[in-house]
Amino acid sequence: MTPVPPLAEFLRFIAGRPSGSRGEPAGFPGGRVNVRAVVRDLLESLRGTAPPDGFLEVFRPADHGRAERNRLRWIVAASRLLWHPALRTAAAGSTRLEALLAGELAELGSAVSADTLDTDDERREELVRRTFRALSLFLPGESEAEAADRLAQLDSVERRRILADASQREKRAREVRKAMERKAAEEAAARMNRE
Repeated sequence: MTPVPPLAEFLRFIAGRPSGSRGEPAGFPGGRVNVRAVVRDLLESLRGTAPPDGFLEVFRPADHGRAERNRLRWIVAASRLLWHPALRTAAAGSTRLEALLAGELAELGSAVSADTLDTDDERREELVRRTFRALSLFLPGESEAEAADRLAQLDSVERRRILADASQREKRAREVRKAMERKAAEEAAARMNRE
């Protein structure tokens, strides 16, 4: 197996991806990237056999919305990363690769735009770390616990969930305060009527 290079190499590899890996998915305005074909070619190249058509259907656009476009663009970016020579052997034997491509990247795509890969090192690192987790790989000198901790720091999906939970708690607190204010006003009005 090829030794795993430092993180900086993978960040450069994603940042320098060719225009075809940055293009619009087929089925969207100006779209020429057939995501289904990209995933089929990747998995066939890695494993020597084509994945089942049923699995590949996940990579057709489900609709023409922004979230779906974003999901497909994350899949293309991850597919490009998986072509890195240092990842190919691990990717070929991974049992979690399909889950990354078909499921986990949909969650990531719902939380953050794939456009951030062009401008944000942390989003590139998040993609690298999610991919490494699926392949059971670690960066040089990094333990499993350190890798998990760093991914937790970068996790856009978890950050979105925490913000949504905080927003819900704040909304509930406002509702409780308003209910308490109404009740206090009603009690004050009842006291005034009794007097």
